[in-house]
Amino acid sequence: MDIYYCKTIILYFFAEIILCVTIPLSDLRSKQAMSPYAYKVQKLSKTTRLLMLAISAIILSFMGFQLLVNQQVSYIDSRPFLALWASGEVSQLVLFLASVPALLLVILSVYWMNKLLLEFQSGDFFSHTSFRCYIGFVWTKIGAILYAALLNFAMGMWHSALYESTELIVKIEFGYLTTLILLAIVAHLLKAAKEIEDENKEFI
Repeated sequence: MDIYYCKTIILYFFAEIILCVTIPLSDLRSKQAMSPYAYKVQKLSKTTRLLMLAISAIILSFMGFQLLVNQQVSYIDSRPFLALWASGEVSQLVLFLASVPALLLVILSVYWMNKLLLEFQSGDFFSHTSFRCYIGFVWTKIGAILYAALLNFAMGMWHSALYESTELIVKIEFGYLTTLILLAIVAHLLKAAKEIEDENKEFI
């Protein structure tokens, strides 16, 4: 099982939901007069949320099995880290503690996505909670990318202090990172537009 392919699949479904809900606000103003398109988005949100939770549970179970049974850290993609883990000369507890933030960021991203899809499922496509969940998810993914790069660099420096030959490659998924930053900007703009609309309603 390749958890990075699974991550891409989950992000794809999430992007599909975002594309589906970026429709005129006038179509979704009233739950009593909900359009067929909005109802379709609600059903898609529910299906996607359940699928995401199922995939996430499988991935987390696999990572837990690898860690507890096979003594392997499958959620870290860093050659220096894995080399230090397998060397036996470095405390695996210290390495595990260094990897905990990466694992927590994965769990946090699942939390934000699940909460957002619950909002969509209930028909709250443009609520303040929806925007907060969306922005939280995007910034969590950005944080995960940056922490992975920092961890890889730190492990490379540690490995070079113990061994003469060290291959240090600092990997940053610039395409993925740029996409997430753009999504965050769009989310902030939509949130600002929603706040302006709410202010205009107060004057009416």
